[in-house]
Formats: sequence, C-alpha cells, structure tokens
Amino acid sequence: MKAIILAAGRGSRLGNYTKELPKALVDINGKSLIERQIHLFQKNNITQIFIVRGYMKEKFNLDNIQFIDDDNYTNHDQLGSLMAAQEKISGEVLISFADLVFDENILQQILDVNEDISLALDLDWQKKYDGQENNQFPALAEIENNRIIRLSEKEDLVRNNFCGEFFGILKLSSRGSEILNEIIDKNKNYKNQFHDSVSFNVAKLPDIIQEIIESDIIVTPIFIQGKWIEVDTPKDLEKAKTLF
Repeated sequence: MKAIILAAGRGSRLGNYTKELPKALVDINGKSLIERQIHLFQKNNITQIFIVRGYMKEKFNLDNIQFIDDDNYTNHDQLGSLMAAQEKISGEVLISFADLVFDENILQQILDVNEDISLALDLDWQKKYDGQENNQFPALAEIENNRIIRLSEKEDLVRNNFCGEFFGILKLSSRGSEILNEIIDKNKNYKNQFHDSVSFNVAKLPDIIQEIIESDIIVTPIFIQGKWIEVDTPKDLEKAKTLF
C-alpha cells in the first residue's frame, strides 16, 4: 500500500504559525503534523509515501519520502492537489490531509477494511462541532444500508440524523484507484458548478467523492473510534498539544 498526503496549502487560519512554515510542518510537542502521520504509516508497513507540497515547498526536508510539487496550489483546492499526484493513484492507496493528527488505533481500523472506496467517518461529530466557534461546517456523510449516499459541507443538505464526519482519510483498493482516476478524467474539463464548489477547478475531495456516489458506485463508511483532530486554527493547535 502507498500513501498520498495532501500538504500543499499554507493554512492561513493558523496566522503567525504559517508565515514562515507550511501548515503540515507546524510542531505538535516536538514533532510536526506530517511527521506524526509518516511515523504511523511507516510503523504499519506503508513505506511508499508521497507528499504533495506547494507553499514553501523548500521547507520540507524528510527522509525516505517522495515529493510531488503542486506549484499551482494557489489556484485550486484539495482536488487539484490530488490531481498533481494522479499518476501515483494506483494499487491500494491511502489518501490523507496533512493537517490531521490521529492515533494508531484509528489507522488500524481503516487498514482493516477491504472495500473498493471507503471513507473514515466520526459519528460523534456533533460533540466536537461548535457553530459559534468554527466558521466551516464539517463534511458530513449521510449513510443508508452501510453505504454513503451523500457527502457535503453544506449544512442545509443534511437530511437525516445518521451522519458521520469525513475528516480527510480515504482508502482505495486497486479497483477503487481505477474508479477515482476514471471519474477525475471524465470531469476534469467540466466548467460549471461541481457539487459544493463553484467549479471543478476549485473542487475539494468531498466533491469528487460525491460524483462517485452519484455514478452509482458504492462508497463504504468506516466508523472510527479513537483520538483525532484537524489542526486548522491556533485553538485547534493547543487542543492537539493536549491530546497528543
């Protein structure tokens, strides 16, 4: 299995922490965000690791890692960064956001699932989300009959209470990698609104997953339990230092 970590963005909401350092390299108790992921992946025999870098790419100095440069990162979002690494999407692949910190128990739960396309979900999202504290609604997956039927960051699209938060880890089988590539190639020249995003060019990962769902392809939930946090603000950073 290989891992692709999306780490091209600056992380402007972290303020001074990312003025001279990419978000992925921000320190959590002596080890950067991305180093924590790399350590867990390598410990679990995921040794082929690709990092998509963009903002201050020269700051990334990590051993036994292959780097992919996303020099156009300011003009697109998550999906554009993933497309910079599209030629690496083959075989079994784990795709993750670089601003996540999670424990080994969560990773093991993800690795134990053997479906073509599966998303790690947290069913306890309501305990963590505070509409007054955060200005971005989480990407919620609606689930029916053990398959995801909708994935959206738009609060008004959530239709029932059985939802889990997609926090940025996607697992693909070899067939799942083929499907993802096919869906990307089919839509890459699409100019109009693309699900939650105003266009394909600025789409996020949930948008392409929603396109897969609407292509009547099964996307399977992985209901994780364990410690994790997305580090998006200085307050998140302080919480991460307490949790980990």
